Amino acid sequence: MKRLFTLILVTLLLASSLVGCGGPTAITSQDYGYVFSNDLGKMDYVLSQHAEDHRYNANFVDGLLENDATGKYVPALAEKWEANADATEWTFHIRKDAKWVTSTGEVYANVTAYDWVTSMQHAADFKSDTIGLIQPVIAGLDDYINGVTTDFSTVGVKAVDEYTLVYTLTDSFSYFDTYTTYAILFPINKDFLESKGLGCALGNPTPSDCTFGAVQPDSILYSGAFILTNFTSKSVIEMKKNENYWDAAHVYINKATWTFDDGSDPYSIINGFEAGTYSYAALRADWNDYADYKVKYVDNAYITMPDSATFNVAFNYNRSQYKYTNKKTQAEHDATHKAIMNKNFRLAFMFAFDKLSYVQQTAEEEVAKTMLRNTLTPPDFVSTSNGFYGELIRSHIDESIFGADFDLNDGVNAFYNVDKCLEYIAKAEADGVVFPITLDVVIWVKSNAQGKRVNSMKNSVEASTGGKIIINVHPLPEDIYYAATYRGVNGAASDWDISISTGWSADYMDPNTYLNIYNVNTGDMMMAVGLDAKNSEYFNAKTDDAMKEAGLYEYQALLDAADAIKGDNDARYDAYAKADAWLLNNAFTIPIMCSTTSMTVAKIVPFTAPYAVAGTSEYKLKFMQIGEDIVKAADQAKAKEAWLKARG
Repeated sequence: MKRLFTLILVTLLLASSLVGCGGPTAITSQDYGYVFSNDLGKMDYVLSQHAEDHRYNANFVDGLLENDATGKYVPALAEKWEANADATEWTFHIRKDAKWVTSTGEVYANVTAYDWVTSMQHAADFKSDTIGLIQPVIAGLDDYINGVTTDFSTVGVKAVDEYTLVYTLTDSFSYFDTYTTYAILFPINKDFLESKGLGCALGNPTPSDCTFGAVQPDSILYSGAFILTNFTSKSVIEMKKNENYWDAAHVYINKATWTFDDGSDPYSIINGFEAGTYSYAALRADWNDYADYKVKYVDNAYITMPDSATFNVAFNYNRSQYKYTNKKTQAEHDATHKAIMNKNFRLAFMFAFDKLSYVQQTAEEEVAKTMLRNTLTPPDFVSTSNGFYGELIRSHIDESIFGADFDLNDGVNAFYNVDKCLEYIAKAEADGVVFPITLDVVIWVKSNAQGKRVNSMKNSVEASTGGKIIINVHPLPEDIYYAATYRGVNGAASDWDISISTGWSADYMDPNTYLNIYNVNTGDMMMAVGLDAKNSEYFNAKTDDAMKEAGLYEYQALLDAADAIKGDNDARYDAYAKADAWLLNNAFTIPIMCSTTSMTVAKIVPFTAPYAVAGTSEYKLKFMQIGEDIVKAADQAKAKEAWLKARG
C-alpha cells in the first residue's frame, strides 16, 4: 500500500503547518534543498508503493483532498464532498480551476472527474503495487481485476459529469475520504496516458509498450504544485514551482533540489546545511565532535516530532536463497528455519535485543527514546471512548509472556530483558531448537548509520543469549542490497534470516492500514517476511505451508473479524487491537522505532508544511516556508505549543 519505507540515512520529515490555506498572502521564501539516498523509481504514481517515489510524486499531482496545518482533511482538487447516510457512496465535486500542465508548464487540459475513472482503470490494468488498498473497497473492482468481467463500467467509480465524481463502495467506509490523499486515487488524463504508447490503452495493457510514468519529466502531466525539471540517477532531483497551479498563491518555494548522498560521510548533510545548500540537518550522536556541534547550535537545535512509520525486525519465514550466508550445510539452513518458525525462539530474540542501544548509535539518549516504538500501529494513531488505541493493544497482551506491568507506549525500551531472554531460550530448547543458531542480516555497505545499528543489535543479542544466537552481518552493494530488501519483487528475493530494512506507515485513518500488510490474501509486506500473498503470481504451496506454520491464518481470522465490524469504532478498533497484540504475543515481527526524530537545525519555518499521519500530504512542499536565518529552538517550541493547541 502506501508507504513501504527503507531507512538508510538519518533523515527527517519536518512537521507541520500552522499556515495552511489560510496563511499570509505575501511571503518571501528561499529555495529548498536536501539529500536523497534512493533514486526516484516510478513516476507512474498510481502504481508505486514506495515512499521514496511518493516523496516527489506527491508534489507533481494533487488528490481530491489534502491535509492542512493541523492534519485536517481539506479540499484539494475536490472543492467539496459528501457521503450518503451509510457511507457506501461518496460524491466529490471537482474544482473548475485546476489544470493539467506539461513538463514545460504549458496548460494541456482541465482536470475533470473522468480523470479519476481513467486512473483507477489504469491502476487495475497495470496491477498497481497498491491495488490491494482499494480492491476490497470499490464496488465491482475485484471482479474486474480477477477477470469476472472485462467491462470497467461495472466498477464503482463514475464521472456523472465533468466535475462530479461518485465512488460506490462494497460496504460502509466512514473514513473513505482519508483514502483520497494516497496516490492510487490520484487522477490521470486519458488522452495523455494513451499518447504514451499503444500499451497504455485502457483495457489493453502492455507495460513494455507504455512509457507513461517513466522516470523523466515529460512522462506525466502535472496538476500539483511542482514540475520535475531534472532527474539524474544518483546525482540530483530538481523541481520548480508550477505557475499554473490552482493554489499557486500558497506555494512559497520556487525551486527544490535533492542531491544524492550514499550515507558514507556522516558529516555530509551538516556540511551542506552550513554551506547553505540544504534546508535542514540532523546533529548525529555518532560524531566524535557531537558535543561541539551541540554547543555551536545551543540556541537552535531542537528535537523533531515522531512520525507514523514503524520499522521492525522481520524474520524470514520461507528463505530459499543462501548467497549471503556463513552457513555451509543444509543442516544449518534447516536448523535456522526451525528456530525462526518457533515462537519461543522469536520471543527470546525479542527480549535479547536492546533497541535503545540500537537507536543510540546515531542519536543521543534523549532523542533515541523519542524514536522507540513497541507496536506496529502507533499507540496514538486513533482513539475511542476507552482511550488511545495503544491501551486497547495493551489489554490483549499475554501477561504470562510480558508481565502485568508491561508498557507499550512510544519512548519505552519495552522488550529488552535478559532474564526473559534466557527463559525463552530454554523453552525453545525444550521445543527441539538446537543452539547455537546463526542469523544472516544484509546491510548496505556504504551506510555508516545502518552498519553501526546492526552491529549494536549483534552485540546485544549475542551477549544476552550467551552466544546461543549469532548474527552474521553481510554488507552488500547498493543495487544488490535493495533487490534483496526494499525493492525485492517477491519472497524468494529475501536472501536473509532477519532484516531491519523496511518499515510501514499509514495510507488512511483506520488500523487496518497497518495490520493488512500481513493479510495472507493481499498483504503488501509479505515479501518483507519472505512470503508472497495469495493474490501474487509467486504464491505456491510451499509459501502456504510456511504461512500455516507461522500462524498467519490465525492472524487472518482476527483481521477478518475486525474488518467485518462497521459503524462501531470502539468495537472495530478493539478487534484490530487483538491482531496487533497477536503480532507481539507471537513475536511475528519486532517493532523498533519510527523514522524521523532527531536533534535538528533548520531554516524551515516551524510548522509551515502539511501535517499528515496517513496518505502522502506529508511529502508536499506546498505551504512550506524557508527563512534566511537558522530557526531558534525557543521559536520552534513556541510554534509547537500553538500548533498543539490548534490541533486540540
